[in-house]
Amino acid sequence: MAADPAPLILDRVAAFARGRAGWVLAAAWGFAEAILLPVVPDVALDLFVVAAPRSAPRLFVAATLGAVLGTVLLYALAVADAAATQALILAVPGIDAQSLAEAGAAVATGDPGSMALFGPGIPLKVYTVGWATGAGSLIGLLAGTVLNRVTRIGPGLVVAAALGLVAPSFLRRWERPGLLLYVVGWVVFYALYLGGAFG
Repeated sequence: MAADPAPLILDRVAAFARGRAGWVLAAAWGFAEAILLPVVPDVALDLFVVAAPRSAPRLFVAATLGAVLGTVLLYALAVADAAATQALILAVPGIDAQSLAEAGAAVATGDPGSMALFGPGIPLKVYTVGWATGAGSLIGLLAGTVLNRVTRIGPGLVVAAALGLVAPSFLRRWERPGLLLYVVGWVVFYALYLGGAFG
């Protein structure tokens, strides 16, 4: 009797994404990226959602809740010691004094809408530190954080979910070259980002 074929990579990713572990990873990544992690949660979320498109809402909520909690913690640290928190943020790859100044100027009025961001740009953590030194309230910051996650992460998840729903067989038939392109794409993105191409 022939052995059962090994499960496809995307099927294994889908099983992980649908389970508790996927939700926890999304929340933890959102939390860490909101404080110090330089890699955006999209790296995992987009892949999860391509593999398990119906999991997009719960994974997005998990990453956003994590980001809100991380933002609260970073905001508290910045209020307690602005200089030390700014130094901490400036040690993160891809963040410099110019982006910190730009974020501070953008959120100086306390308008949550100033944190909306489509595509690459100022990281959420930089907005948080800028907000802590401005005139905005914590409630406004939390609203801005959710808006930032909707505008920054949301479009990619919509595209990933659409691909996963429309072409699941195609994606699995070509999953190895597709995953290779996915990894290479993110590596190139971060090489450009850390090289200052988006600054």
